Amino acid sequence: MARWVAGLLAWCAALGGKAQIDAVTLTELGRYQHPYVVFPDSFSAPVLSSRIDRLGRPYVYLACRDSGLFVWDITVPTQPVVVRRMHPSAFGGLKVMNLEQVDTLLYLALGELDNAPAALAVLNVADPADPQVLDQYTHTAFSSGSAVVKVQGTYAYLGCMKDGLLVVDVSDPQALGYHGEYLPDTTWPGIANYPPNARGMALHDTLLYLAFDAGAVRVISIADPAAPVELAHYMNPQHPPLTNIAYNNLLLLGDRLYATYDYCGLEVIDVSDPLAPAQVAWLNPWNCFGLSWFGSDGHANELVTTLNDSLLVVSGADSEVLVYDITDRDDPQLKGGHILPNDSAATWGVDARGDLVVGNYINNHGLLGQPFVSKFGGAVLFALTVDLATAVAEGSVAAAYTLAPSPTTGPLWVRWSGDAPDPEAVVLQDLRGRVLQVPVSRSDRSWQLDLATHPPGLYLLTLVTPTSRWTRRVVVAR
Repeated sequence: MARWVAGLLAWCAALGGKAQIDAVTLTELGRYQHPYVVFPDSFSAPVLSSRIDRLGRPYVYLACRDSGLFVWDITVPTQPVVVRRMHPSAFGGLKVMNLEQVDTLLYLALGELDNAPAALAVLNVADPADPQVLDQYTHTAFSSGSAVVKVQGTYAYLGCMKDGLLVVDVSDPQALGYHGEYLPDTTWPGIANYPPNARGMALHDTLLYLAFDAGAVRVISIADPAAPVELAHYMNPQHPPLTNIAYNNLLLLGDRLYATYDYCGLEVIDVSDPLAPAQVAWLNPWNCFGLSWFGSDGHANELVTTLNDSLLVVSGADSEVLVYDITDRDDPQLKGGHILPNDSAATWGVDARGDLVVGNYINNHGLLGQPFVSKFGGAVLFALTVDLATAVAEGSVAAAYTLAPSPTTGPLWVRWSGDAPDPEAVVLQDLRGRVLQVPVSRSDRSWQLDLATHPPGLYLLTLVTPTSRWTRRVVVAR
C-alpha cells in the first residue's frame, strides 16, 4: 500500500508540473496457471474476472468459472500464492463467473453463460485469506446464469445474458432476496441472428447503462429498482455494414461512457443527456468488418481505470492488455500494455489498482467456433510503470528531435530542428533488449522508419548523434 501511495503522489506532482504521459510499460511480476487436463490436450480452466483487494491488502480474488473462487496472496508480488480455493460445490454447484468488492463484502455472480440458473453469493472477506459465505440467492426462473454483478446501495444488479437484468436486495447480506427483473427490447437493432445478452453495466444514481451485446447499449432508469424502465438506446452510427455488433462492457466517468465493442474496439459516448447518447470517439484498432470476428488480433472486453482515472486498462483477448491515456476524456491514446497477438494467450478480463494490473486469461484450446486460440488459463500480475515527458529547455536534445506518430501502425518519422546535428544511427530494441532491424528512408532533416514488419507492442528506439544518445519508447499498434 505504501508503494502505491508514493507512486500516486509522484504521479499527481508530475501532472501538476505540466507533464504528459509518454509511454506505459507492463512488466510481469508473477503468474498462476491452472493445471492442464489429459483431454482435450492443452486445455485448462479459465480466469474470467478478478479484483485486487479494494482495501489495500495484498490479496487478489479470482473468478475461475468451473474451478470456483481463488484467493491470491501477493505479499511477495513475484511469487503469488493461492491461499484459498472455494469449489463450485460451495455455491450449490454453480460456477463463479464474475465478482465485485465493496468494503469487506465480496459479491459473486454465479451460474454460466447459458443453461444454468442465475445466482448471487455474498462473502465476508474481513479475512481475505478465508472468505466466509454469508448467503446465496438463486433465481431458478432464469435459464442463463449471471455474467456480471454491480452493486449500488442496498441492491445488486446482475446481467444474466439472454434473460436480462436481475435485481437482488442485499440490504442484509445474510438474508438476500429477490427485488425485480427486467428484459429490455430484444428486437432492436436486429442486426444479429441471435438474442442480445446482458454482459456488462455501469451505474450512477438512478441510471443503469447496460452493454446488451447484440442489443447494443441501453440506458435504463432504476429510480424504482423493482421496476427498471428503458429510457434510450445507442449503437455506433459508423457501425460497418454486414457486421455483427457485440457490446461487452461499460465504464462511466462523469458524462463519458466508455464501451468495449469486442473486435470493433472501444467507443467514447457522450451521455450528458442520457436520453440522447452521442458518439465522441471510436477507436477501431483491429479494423472490424463482416467475418473479421474470426481471427481478429483483438476482442475488447473488461475495462478499468487506475492512477486517478488517468489511465484506462482494457482486456484485449489476443491483444491481451492495452493501456490508454485518458487525461483527455474524449481522446484516448494507446500508450502501451502487454500486446502480443498470436502468442496463444488471450485475456477475458482485467483489473488494476495503483501500479498493479491483473490479466485474466482463458484457455479455449480444442473448443469449436472460437475467434482465437488460447492455451493459457490463469492470471498474470503486472507492475505498471508510467514514463512522463516533461517540459524541457529550448535547444536540448529532447526538444530538437521528435518522433511521430506513436502509437504507429508502421511508419514512424524522426525529425529534428535546423541547429541539431544529423543522427548517425537509430537502434531499435524490443523489451527483452534484442536489437532489431529497421529500414530507414533518409531525407533532409527527417528519417522515416518502417516498423510494419514488427509485431504490436512496446519498443525502445535510440537515436545516436555525434555527441549524445536519446532513447524513447515507441508503441506499435495494429
